[in-house]
Amino acid sequence: YQYSPLTLGWCINCHRETNVDLQGNGYYEQIHKELSEARGGRQLTIADLGGLECGKCHY
Repeated sequence: YQYSPLTLGWCINCHRETNVDLQGNGYYEQIHKELSEARGGRQLTIADLGGLECGKCHY
C-alpha cells in the first residue's frame, strides 16, 4: 500500500522536513559544524545540504 503519492511535491517536502543523520558519519561532521554555526545552530535538513535538485544526490 502506498501511503503518500510519489510526486515531486512529496519529495521536496520530505527533503525540507527530514533532518540529516550526522551520528557516526564523518563525511558530514565538518560541513555540519560550519553550516550549523552559519545558521544559528539549527539542525540541518537534506535540503540544506543537497538543495532541491534531485541529481545532486540521486544519480
